[in-house]
Amino acid sequence: MKSISKQFAVIGLGRFGSSVCRELSDSGAEVLAVDINEARVNAVSNITNNAIVANCSNEETAQELKLDEYDMVMVAIGSDVNASILTTLVVKELGAKNVWVKANDKFHAKILQKIGADHVILPERDMGVRVARKMLDRRVFDFHDIGSGLAISEIVIALKNMGKKLGDVSMCKDADMKVLAIKRGPEIIDSPDYNTVLEMGDILFIVGPHSAMAHRMKSM
Repeated sequence: MKSISKQFAVIGLGRFGSSVCRELSDSGAEVLAVDINEARVNAVSNITNNAIVANCSNEETAQELKLDEYDMVMVAIGSDVNASILTTLVVKELGAKNVWVKANDKFHAKILQKIGADHVILPERDMGVRVARKMLDRRVFDFHDIGSGLAISEIVIALKNMGKKLGDVSMCKDADMKVLAIKRGPEIIDSPDYNTVLEMGDILFIVGPHSAMAHRMKSM
């Protein structure tokens, strides 16, 4: 079922921002799309609730959009670092609840963090980490950095651990690791009991410290 309980504003409609708009809209969210480029605004006007040509680095303009009323604001401005920084600063000062920002590099990211961005995204780095995890261990379906030093991994159970109880798998014994769910075919076992007997092909959704995740997976 689609949910429309949350409202999002996306500022900057390049490839990244447009993709965010499309994914949010496909999930049933209400989306305000903003860019200074009319062609980009027109390109997403049919998939968002509202698409506006505006410069959000201007405080008066940003205030008129009432961005503080949105559940989350994504600043996805691409190559113009100054515009990205200024827009983030303006949006935060106007009282936006939760501001996520796309950064071009680590120096850009540091500045964004210092001026109060709630979450900074480095798309190329984040994708690179996920790909590298898959290259290192084919049992890892996906790897998501969720901030605060934590990550979620999707790990498939191989022959080695088939028939074992969840609590007997070495990685699951670690107090720092928590198994959120097991996917078994079309079934999702939520908050599984540690007496659950594992089957080959089960997918474990595990959350734990980012730095320790790769080391602990060796025991799988």
